[in-house]
Amino acid sequence: MSEEQSFLEQLPQAAVEVRDGKITALNSAALSHLPELAVGAPPPQYLSAPLDGVQTAGAFTGGGGLFVFSKVSSPGGVLLLFRPAPDSALSPQQMDGFARQLREQMGGLLNNLQLLSQDLSGTGSPTDRRLASINRNFYQMLRLVNNLEFLRDTKSQSGVAFSPVTMDLAGLCRYTAEDTAPLLAQAGIQLRYQPSTEGLLIPGDAALLSRMLLGLLSNAAKAAPSGTVLLTLRRWGDRAVLTCTNSGSTPDDGQLSALLEGASPHLLPEPGEGAGMGLPIIRHIVALHGGTLLLERREPGGLAATVSLPTGPLSMDLTLSTPAPERSGGLSPLLVELSDVLPSSLYQPEDIE
Repeated sequence: MSEEQSFLEQLPQAAVEVRDGKITALNSAALSHLPELAVGAPPPQYLSAPLDGVQTAGAFTGGGGLFVFSKVSSPGGVLLLFRPAPDSALSPQQMDGFARQLREQMGGLLNNLQLLSQDLSGTGSPTDRRLASINRNFYQMLRLVNNLEFLRDTKSQSGVAFSPVTMDLAGLCRYTAEDTAPLLAQAGIQLRYQPSTEGLLIPGDAALLSRMLLGLLSNAAKAAPSGTVLLTLRRWGDRAVLTCTNSGSTPDDGQLSALLEGASPHLLPEPGEGAGMGLPIIRHIVALHGGTLLLERREPGGLAATVSLPTGPLSMDLTLSTPAPERSGGLSPLLVELSDVLPSSLYQPEDIE
C-alpha cells in the first residue's frame, strides 16, 4: 500500500482524489458508499458540481444516497471528503407527536390571540406593538411546526409528497423576488434578483421548489442583517443553477458543516444564526429533484448557496407561471418563512385570519 493510500485509509470519511479529470486515489470507505468509483476513470456526473469551484462544502445525491461533503486542494488536484447525511435524532413517531401537540396548543393560542386583538387592537401604540410581537411569535411557532412535519415526512415510509411537472423556474424566482423584496426592505435588507434568462423550464414540484427558494432567501437574510441578498439564475449546460448570496460574515469550516447538517442547538435559530432546520429541508428538496447543493465562502464576507437542478427530461404537463402559494392555516407563507427576519410591525393582528 502506497503512502498516499495509507493516508486516505486513515481518514474518518470517504475520500476521493481527482487530478486532470480522473480519479487517482480513493479509500475503502468511498467504495463502500459508491462502488461505481474506480481509479483511472473519470468521476461520475453527480460529482461534477461538488468538484467544481474552490473551498466548497455541500451535499450531493449518488449511489442511491444523500451525502454531505467538503473539499480541499491536494497536490495537482482535489480531495473530496464525504459521508452520509445524518438523520434527525428524533424518530418519525416522536416528531409526529411533537408536531401534533404543538399544533393543538397553537390552535388555542390563535383563538385567544384573535379575541385579545378584538378587545385591545387600536387602543394605543404600545399595546398594538405588543400584539404585533405576539403575532410574529405565532408565525415563528408555525414555521417550526411546518419544519418538524416536513422532517417527519422525510423519515416516513411514504416520504415527502413529490409531484414534478414541467415548470418555469425563472418565473418562480421572479415572482418570489418581487413579493419578497418589499418585505425584506422593511427589515433593512436589499434583495436583488439578476437572471441571465427570462425563462428556464425544468421538471420540478412547484410547491417544494417555492419552499426551497423562500428557505434560501430566509437563511441569507438572517445571515446578513441590514445587508444585501443577491439571487441569480442561469443555465449551465443541462443544469439550472440558482445562487443565493449574502453579504454577512464568512463562516469557517466548522460553521459550514453545522449549517449543512442542521447542527444548530436552537430549533428556532437566534438572529443572524442562519439556518436552523431550514437548510436540511432545502437539502432534501434539492435531492428529490436530483440536484446538488453547494455552500461557498465569498470574500470579503458572506456565503453563497448554489443549487444545481437538471433541466430534463420534461413532461407534457406544462406550468409557465408561479403557482399560487399554499397558505399555512390561512397565513401568508412569506410571513411564515421570513418570520425570523421581518420586523414585528409587519405582523399586525388583522393578518391572522
